[in-house]
Amino acid sequence: MTTPTRVAAGLLSAIVAVGGLTACSGDDGGSKAASWSEAGAKAKELLDDTSGIEVSLSTGDDPGTDYLSAASGTIVADPPAFEGTVAGRVSGFEASSIDVVSVDGTLWIDAPVIGWTDEYQPAKLCAPDPAKLLDPSTGVSTVLTSSTGVKAGKSERGGKDNKEIFHTYAGTATGDAIRKILPCAEGDDFEATYRLDDKGYLRTARLTGVFFKDSEPLTYTIDVTRYGVTKDISAPR
Repeated sequence: MTTPTRVAAGLLSAIVAVGGLTACSGDDGGSKAASWSEAGAKAKELLDDTSGIEVSLSTGDDPGTDYLSAASGTIVADPPAFEGTVAGRVSGFEASSIDVVSVDGTLWIDAPVIGWTDEYQPAKLCAPDPAKLLDPSTGVSTVLTSSTGVKAGKSERGGKDNKEIFHTYAGTATGDAIRKILPCAEGDDFEATYRLDDKGYLRTARLTGVFFKDSEPLTYTIDVTRYGVTKDISAPR
């Protein structure tokens, strides 16, 4: 595998290691937050039932090792597919805006210099297939319902013109749940903050912990910016 391809491939190995909490806190005037057993189950159901999502991930931390710094794109559920971009550092090389597409179980990377390649296979490395992140049994939604000690926090206003209501929850995401989607995650527990809108949709997740070997803990935030997405995603060649 060439170095440019390894750069892109390594970035994808953390794409789901779960965008920021920018809403204003305070009296929201909305409905009272439900218990997490109810709210988490509903958020999982809404993720499991959606046709697709638009999502972005980022961190302001630098763990001092290879890592994913940002990612964004579209995931569709049926058939499972992903299209987006990633950025970060692998083997000391900085990379940004690398295009990736995953369809039919094959991941394509538009690697610098060499162009599109399907040389990288997630199953052969410690990496997820981003097309499968909406899988109800092994995807991101399972992290929600397996989190422990989750308690409701303050509700917030945010979104366009500060008109939306968000309910926040904080607890612990287990390492076992994270490893279902990122097998190489190092930590046993991850501090977790979730933000749900007034309809119960997960809009933000923030996770803090040790995601990479021999690295310091870092915080990833992920924003689900749109649900009900439909998009035809095909292999680049």
